[in-house]
This record gives sequence, structure tokens and C-alpha cells, in this order.
Amino acid sequence: MKRIVVLSMKGILIFVLTVIVLMSTVAMNMRDTYNRLQHGVSRGVYLGEILMEKKLESEVTAIVEQESLLLFKRPRNAYFDRLTGQLVKEIYGEKVDVQATVAMIMEGEPHNIYSPVTVPLEPEITVDVYRDITERLGSFGTGYGNGGRAENIRLAASFIHNYLLGPGEVFSFNQVTGHNNPGRGYKPAPIIVGNNVIPGYGGGVCQVSSTLYNAVLFSELEIVERFPHSRPIGYVPMGRDATVSGHLDFKFRNNTNKYILIKGGGGGGYVYFEIWSSPAGVVDS
Repeated sequence: MKRIVVLSMKGILIFVLTVIVLMSTVAMNMRDTYNRLQHGVSRGVYLGEILMEKKLESEVTAIVEQESLLLFKRPRNAYFDRLTGQLVKEIYGEKVDVQATVAMIMEGEPHNIYSPVTVPLEPEITVDVYRDITERLGSFGTGYGNGGRAENIRLAASFIHNYLLGPGEVFSFNQVTGHNNPGRGYKPAPIIVGNNVIPGYGGGVCQVSSTLYNAVLFSELEIVERFPHSRPIGYVPMGRDATVSGHLDFKFRNNTNKYILIKGGGGGGYVYFEIWSSPAGVVDS
């Protein structure tokens, strides 16, 4: 008998607790429903194809942030196509203004469809930057022979042609040309190592770096890093060469307040570089 009474008491206790939990849940649901009706998005409001009805601001923010990742469009600078030589126009980007979009949805009129508020993203470099470059600062050229060395000279010069350098930026010859990487098309040719001449990939590119170095000197730009050869070379005047290797680089800084454009090329036994800028570019002292 006592056991039956104990079981009955336990059953009643479980029942009471269940009722309390259910009532609490109902109360919470009622509070949530009331909160959404009072502070949530109006009925029938859509963000694109997404129903936002009754959503709270934190939920709207999470959805808008997710949509902003999908709708983000990165701007693209204008540039010279390396294969065609054509100037390719810039593309403007776009991003979602999350704060403005959330505010719009939260204040939206019932039964309306809204699109995200977006803001344009301007590219840093436009075709006007290139078209404004009309003044030649300096130039230099040297002659060369045939063979793999000639191919390397032509190739290295092609990587530099139409290279744009912003104010204060540093040009790295090794980074731009990848001069000793056969994967970029360089051929075996004689190179100077110490006092010896041995075959190696990219032989001849030191003539390209030396030619560019002289163009930079005539343009009065700031030399950041430059190393001479270990023995005299004949394609530039004494003391005006710039060797490069896996650990030696030629670098210079655009110490003007304008963009500069490097034009150059190799062909017909001649490699040259011209450095151009906008009129009235001021060299920092």
C-alpha cells in the first residue's frame, strides 16, 4: 500500500513538473511572439526572395551579412593586357551596406520587397591614370646578340613592359621578371658566377636589369638596391651595371608624387626602357 502511495506521489510530482515546464514554454513562446510582433519586421516584408517577416534585428543582421558575402563584387584596376598590349578598362565593384540594409528592413512597410542597399567600390587605377602619363622622364637602350641569351633578354623585358608603379612603391626586378625560373620560359645561357662564366637559366637578364638601371638613373628615381658584377661587362659604361641573381636584386622607388609607367622591350638585337610619368610629377628630395 505504501509503495502504491509513493508511486502515486511521484506520478503527481512528475505531472506537476511537466505542466510547469509546458506552461513556461507557452509563456516564453507568447513573450517571443509578442516581442516579434512589437519589435520584429512587418508582415510580408522580403529581402529579395527571403521572407523577413517577424524577424528580430539580430536575425536580420545575420541574414544581411550572409547575403553581403554573396553579393560582394571586387573592383578591378585598369591594366595593359600583356598578350595583346591593349589597355583594359577598369571595373567598378560593389558591396552591401549592412547597416543601411538592416535599418531599411526593420522599418519596411508591410507586404513589400526590398533589395539590399549597396555602395560602389572604386578601383584604385583607372584608364585616366594611364592616359595622364604623357611625359618621358628618361630612357636607355643596349645591344645584344643571338641565342638563348637573346630569348631571355626579350622575355625579361616583356615582363617589365607597361609596368605601373605608384607613388612611393618599390620596383623589384626579381619579383617582376622571375628571371631564373625555367617555368616562366627562360632558357639556358652563359651567366657570370664570381669570375667564371657558366651556363644557367636566365643568362642575359643582367643586361636587362642594367639597361633598366640606367633608365632609372636618367629619370632621377631613388635606387633602393643595386649590385655591380664581379667582372667588367661591355654593354653599359663602367660602374653603371646592375647584376641580379637568386639573392641579389635590383630595386628602385618611385619617389615622385605621380604614377610612373615603364615601357620597354627586346627585339632585333636591341633592348630598351623608357620611364614615363604625368606632367609636373615632383621628385621628393
